[in-house]
Amino acid sequence: MADIREEGFHPAVCFEKWKVAVFNSASVWEEENLSYLQKHDLSDEVFVLLEGECTLILSGEEVPRKLYAVRLEKGKVYNVPKGMWHSHVLGKKTKVIVVENSDTVPENSPKVPLPCPVRLAEMEYREK
Repeated sequence: MADIREEGFHPAVCFEKWKVAVFNSASVWEEENLSYLQKHDLSDEVFVLLEGECTLILSGEEVPRKLYAVRLEKGKVYNVPKGMWHSHVLGKKTKVIVVENSDTVPENSPKVPLPCPVRLAEMEYREK
C-alpha cells in the first residue's frame, strides 16, 4: 500500500496498460501560479478527489482560448477525454487520485501557455 504525502504527482501503481498516481498539493498548482494547459494524446485521464479542494480548468477547443471550470466533489469520478486541454487548481492539503494509461509521458502530452490568467471567482463553472 502506498501512502504518498510529498507534494506533486507520484505514480503509485503501474500495471500493464494503466497507472494510478497520487496528486498532492504543490505551489505550482495554486491559482496564482498556474501557467499552462496540457492534453494527453493517447489517454483519457480520471480524477478522484480524496481530500481538500480541486478545480479542473478545461477547454474543448483545438486551440484553447475560452476556459471553463469544474469543481470536483469528494469521492466522485471525473473523466477528461484524451485530446482535451486541461489543468487543475489544487487547494492546500489536497489529495487526488489520477488514473491514466501507463504510457502517458511528456512526449505525448503537449503543453501550451494559458490563454488568459485563471481567476476562479470569475470563471464559468460547469458540471463536467
